[in-house]
Amino acid sequence: MNFEKNHLIKKIFATVLAIVIAVLSLSSCSTKVKTSVSAASEINEAAYSARNNHITNTNSLIYVAKSGLLELYFDRTTYNVAIKDTSTNKTWYALPVASDGDETTPAAVLEMTLSSEGGKYKLNSQDNSVAFSSASFKPVNNGIQVTYNMALTAENALKAYNEIANGEIYASVSVTFSLADGAFYAKINSGDITVSKGYVIEKLELLNYFGASTVAESDDYIFVPDASGALIMTGSGATDAYESRSYSVYGKDKALKQASTDEISADAIMPVFGMKSSQNAFLGIVLSGDTVADITSHRKVYNEGGTYNRVGASFRITDVSYITNSTGKKTTRYVGETYTGEINICYRFLSGKNAVYSGLACACREVLIRESVIPSKAVESTDHIPLMLTVQGAIAKNSAHSYKTLSDYEQTLDLLGQLKAKGVNSITLRYKGMLDGADNQDEISSASPIKSLGSKKDFAALEQYVKTQKFTMFTDLSLVNYNKKGSSSSAAYDITGEKLRTDYNNIYSSVAGKENRTSYALNLSKLEDGVLSFMKNNKNYQVDGYSINDVGNSLYSDYSGEKHTRSNAVNIITSQLSVLGNNHQMMIENGNFCMLSNANAVVNLPTKTAYEEDGAVYKAIPFAQIVLHGIVDYSNEPINLSENSKQAFLKSIEYGAMPSYEWTYAKTDNEEFDAKYNYESQITQAADNYTLADNTIGNLRSARITNHYQIQNGVYCTEYNNSIVIYFNYNSEAVTVNSITVEPMSCIRAN
Repeated sequence: MNFEKNHLIKKIFATVLAIVIAVLSLSSCSTKVKTSVSAASEINEAAYSARNNHITNTNSLIYVAKSGLLELYFDRTTYNVAIKDTSTNKTWYALPVASDGDETTPAAVLEMTLSSEGGKYKLNSQDNSVAFSSASFKPVNNGIQVTYNMALTAENALKAYNEIANGEIYASVSVTFSLADGAFYAKINSGDITVSKGYVIEKLELLNYFGASTVAESDDYIFVPDASGALIMTGSGATDAYESRSYSVYGKDKALKQASTDEISADAIMPVFGMKSSQNAFLGIVLSGDTVADITSHRKVYNEGGTYNRVGASFRITDVSYITNSTGKKTTRYVGETYTGEINICYRFLSGKNAVYSGLACACREVLIRESVIPSKAVESTDHIPLMLTVQGAIAKNSAHSYKTLSDYEQTLDLLGQLKAKGVNSITLRYKGMLDGADNQDEISSASPIKSLGSKKDFAALEQYVKTQKFTMFTDLSLVNYNKKGSSSSAAYDITGEKLRTDYNNIYSSVAGKENRTSYALNLSKLEDGVLSFMKNNKNYQVDGYSINDVGNSLYSDYSGEKHTRSNAVNIITSQLSVLGNNHQMMIENGNFCMLSNANAVVNLPTKTAYEEDGAVYKAIPFAQIVLHGIVDYSNEPINLSENSKQAFLKSIEYGAMPSYEWTYAKTDNEEFDAKYNYESQITQAADNYTLADNTIGNLRSARITNHYQIQNGVYCTEYNNSIVIYFNYNSEAVTVNSITVEPMSCIRAN
């Protein structure tokens, strides 16, 4: 997705482009994914040239442009750039300077991995272009464009593209560095990249050494998009080995089959990263190319020398998968679609008191609003914060359309009434398991309310109560996932030509159903008609909005007849979210940022990091919450499903979230399940929790979070733009902060 697509001119362009793509795709429906049989090969690295090619020569920097407080400089010897913040005289270098460099690390402005049937090759701008004197530059509007002609030999690097012989490795990439609106931009038009015949670009890395350093102060860190955000503390002095960590923006593409590994897979809901260095910090936001982006961080291993603290983005330009057979002797290489759009990384710079992660989040919010990624309209100001209540209606048994009812319409109405009687004045109801297929929904085109939940009259009574009490009700909906009852022609296909499916553990297996379930991904060409059919079939069931439970969790390519890249998939899905959102509110589960342009709420915003928190080095932060607060309502994971419900409840207030519960009404014959999900033993405590949350942050629903920080071990503070300050104590003993006593496992608001 291009974050600028929602601007008017770009909307028009996108519409025209979509028509062109549609026409072209119709003519290529029979095109097959290219495959080849090859031996699994290691990457052939470029030969290291000389250290001088991998560092910034500060004596060779020439002034290029200025915007606001930023100045752009170009190193004419190593063809890299530097950004100077004139407010503090801090300079950020694309390549490390000699005084802060490792002797052997091949830092580069640009790196790429090429492949063919014969193997993989890794080229970089420094060893394969600058060292061969084959790089060039030219001025552009308020910036400079640098072209790196890369090859394995100087002779080939200096050739014109049409002079490259078959089998010779060559690639030419132009990068535009510019300043605008007080920000730095690095752009590549990937459709203009030229590469040797028979080769494809698998991955491209851009500015992965920007701001790299071997030194750090005690509170310096790398910011990464793990869950709602995390900090890698670079100045902690920890000496344990700390491996590279990667984060797949919007999750891994399930259409690209890869061999399973024991490596941690971290999904990122935001295409952002950053770094703090002393009294300065930068934030990187991938505005274009985010659908094919990964964020990678490296933490220097102290007392062992070598390596840098650094963070940056890489891009999967061509879909390539290597599948090895069961004997391990045969590997098939699948080559799919190539991303030909723009890569655009925006860098913002902060200093002084703003050079903290809350400052980075506030800067991120400004950019995302300007780029129409997140709504610009603030949440309606109210006196009460809603309780985020998810109710499970039905769950599927083993046979088709056979259900066990856990919360029918009448029971859900009774549950709302009990909460109201206990002082819960505002509720956002998310009704799950309401449509055919329940927890493993039918294809959207045929999904209608399950009859065993009650009559239309029963539903109307529930809807009327919600309306009378000024609550809000969302029908939970799977937009692109469906069960095996769906039509075989409706499935998306992965890169190997198989139906794109997901096998997962059934969390309700102890109550009804098999231990494992299977869902299929929808052929994206079927989505528009599916949404129209859904709206027609369910016009008599009026709700305030729809809660979409799948598109905010993952994003996939579709290799069925009409191929769709992930970038194209975003445009298709968001257009249908707009259709569903006509006169309806939209709630997105998990909250991939590419799906939030028309969102009113986010449910289950992730807070638990994929990489384990360790206190000293790796810490979770509410970065996404700071970006979103006051713009959309959101909740963390349900309190009753957390390992520590007291801590989870307090964390929801700390993060400015709606307190969230996920319940069933009817009891089952499984005591363990009921203890976790049934409302009866939890409702009184939940109502008490809600009262505390409402008294603390109830009237802050439309406010912005301006700061969040740790005061001491287990003690945190959240500040809002209306001068409200709230202290949180997770310790077993009371603490005193600014003459205010905060009791154990509690919070206190200071106006």
